[in-house]
This record gives sequence, structure tokens and C-alpha cells, in this order.
Amino acid sequence: MTARLVGIRGAFVLCLLLLVNVLNFVDRLLPSVLVEAIRRDLHLKDTQIGLIGGLAFAVIYSFASVGIARIADRWSPRLVIALSLGAWSFATAISGVAQNFLQLFLARAGVAAGEAGSTPAAHAFIARSYPRDRRSMMMAIFSLGVPIGAMLGLTMGGWINDAFNWRTAFFVVGLPGLIVALLIRFVVPEPPQQSMSDGGPECFWSTLRALFAMGTFRQMVFACSMFGIGSYALNIFAAAFLIRTHHLTAARAGASFGFAFGVGGFLGTVLGGVLSDWLGRRDVRWRQGVPAMGVLLSAPTMFVAFTTPSLTVSVTCLMLTYVFGLAYYAPTFACLQSLVPDRVRATAAGILLFFLTLIGASVGPWMVGFFSDLLAPTYGALSLRHAMSFLPITMVWSALHFFLAAKALPKDVALAAEQPA
Repeated sequence: MTARLVGIRGAFVLCLLLLVNVLNFVDRLLPSVLVEAIRRDLHLKDTQIGLIGGLAFAVIYSFASVGIARIADRWSPRLVIALSLGAWSFATAISGVAQNFLQLFLARAGVAAGEAGSTPAAHAFIARSYPRDRRSMMMAIFSLGVPIGAMLGLTMGGWINDAFNWRTAFFVVGLPGLIVALLIRFVVPEPPQQSMSDGGPECFWSTLRALFAMGTFRQMVFACSMFGIGSYALNIFAAAFLIRTHHLTAARAGASFGFAFGVGGFLGTVLGGVLSDWLGRRDVRWRQGVPAMGVLLSAPTMFVAFTTPSLTVSVTCLMLTYVFGLAYYAPTFACLQSLVPDRVRATAAGILLFFLTLIGASVGPWMVGFFSDLLAPTYGALSLRHAMSFLPITMVWSALHFFLAAKALPKDVALAAEQPA
């Protein structure tokens, strides 16, 4: 295997990968702050918004992520990242010309198809390029693209919508990704060659059986799926909740939610990676214990965010929800990379993302939209608030499975210890 990335070169490549993830979540979260404008302009119901933000994304992303991850493992993670970024950036831009529900649904499905290839390929690239004992921190830095991208997308989207319109927001936000895609293609080096002495499974079904043979992975699937139900619904409807319940403009709602997601997610992502690496050196169970504690603590803050009459308390609790909740991400995917052989790293990440997205993104936003429409005759504009008040249950359920994953982890780490890094 060739040398891993270190020093200034390693930092530069990681910064470019971070930029890709920032653009990923700028484009993914942009519709959240545009929900009210889109709903009024295209005459949509909350259920349809939930389908566009949830089902359109979830089904395509889930299935495409596994297939494209296999390509990244067998071909080139760098090229997969570049092509994926170009594809979803173009699809984001053309979302601005949608004239009805179906056209917007298909455009957002195109965004999902492009984004599906980025994260598994980037996880494999990082796992191949950086030392094992620093993976949680490297994954945490890459994962900072989630809160940074969310903050930029929500803030810029709200401002552009109020200054121009929602269609302009899609154009302005989508097109820069095409330039960054060229940078990834021509500036980022190929990752070190994967180990060909690895005895891990080669075909997809063998990989799937090997993953589900591990108790840790089974519990990760349940934990991430339940977390996804709550988090995807929150991401899609939080700005609309602030607009309807606290009577904010799109720009103010985007700035408030962007602050909560950006600052909270930044702190949670960094703390999750640092604590997982630090505590994990003492007891490997902390590599899933940190996500368990974080997700559990996010439940009460989420509940207060939706039920308090105070805007300040609501935004503060939303921020704390992301501090605690996003502590799961870097440790969980870094932990997964430590359990699998070299040639299936992207595939393993793609399979876990499959369940996280298919269940989380399809069920959560649709469920909240459905109950919001159902409760609208009784509660009017506050129906969304009541529909979202049940989401903390998914966080408690998720935390339970993270605790069970922590319990199973030592045995699976011992079985994976003989595999090449």
C-alpha cells in the first residue's frame, strides 16, 4: 500500500473533501428554508412537501448509494466524488425551473442520485488515506460539512428568497458545485491502493451477510434508522415551524435555523469525534457509547424546542439538539470503517446510509407532513408544531440501539483485528 496522506498535503485534501460535503448539505438543506415559498407558489400540501423532501430523496439516494459505493470500491473514489458533485449541482440548479409537484419531485430525485455517491466514496477515501487511530477525528472534520453547509444553505436561501425568489436561490446555490467538481477531478490525488491481501468478502451479498453477522452493525442500522426519522423530519420542517409558529420571515427563519444547525452541529460533530477517539482508546465501547449518550440527550431539548412559546428558547434548544444529536455521526461511520476490510469500505458505508436514508428520510418527513395536514382543521398554522412534538420518541429509541451497539462492539473489534487497516 502506498503512503498515507500526512502533513500539509493531507490537510489540503481533507479541506477539499470538507468543501464537497459543505456543498452537499447546502444543496440538501436549501429547500427547507424555501418550503413556504414553494408551497404557496406551486399550491402544495405539507404531505407533498414531505414527499419531495423525504421520499424523492430517500428512495433514490438509498439504492444509488449502495450501487455507486460498489463502483467507488472497484474503481476510483476520487472520480466518483467529482462526478457525483457535478451531477447533484446541476440537478439543484434545474430545480429552480420546476412548474409543478412532479417536476420538483424529479429534480430533487436527481439531487439525491448525485449526492448518493459522495459520502460513501469520501468515507472510503479517508479510511484509505489517514491512519486508523485518527479516523474519528478525520471523519469529524469531513462531517463538519453538515453544519457548515446547513448554515450556509439556510441563511443564503432565506436571504435570496426574500430578495429575489425561491427559483433564483436554486440557481445561485447549485452552479458553484460544477467548478469544485473540476477541482476534485484534477487536483485531488488518487488514494493509496487498497490492500489486495485482504481476505474480506468480495461480492455484494457476501459483504451484506458479513456486515449483518456483526451485532454492532445490526444495532447501528436500527439506531441510525430511528435517528434518521427524527432528524430528516426536523431538517425539512424546522424553518417552516419557525415561520408558522413564531411568525418569522424566510430570511429570519433561515438565519435562526441556520445558526442552530450550524453552531450546534459544528460543536456536536467536533465533540463527537474528539470524545470518541479519546474515550475509545481507554474502552472501545465508547465509540458507540458517545453517540448513545448524545442522541439520548437530544430528546428533551428537541421536545422543548417545539413546545416553548419563546423564540429564543426554541432556537437555543434546537441548537442543543444538534450539539447532542450530531455527536453520533463521525464516531459511528469511523467505527464502521474499523470493522470492515479495505476493499469494501465504501460499500459498507453505503449500506449503512441505505438504511439511514431509506427509512429515516422517507418515513420522517412524510409522517410529519401527514399529521400536520390531518391536524390542520383543528390547530390551523400550529398543526405543524403538534406534529413535530412526537419526534423526540425516535431519539430515545435510537439511543437504545446505540447502547446495544456499544455492548456488542468489543467482540466485533476483536474479530476484525486481524484484518489489514
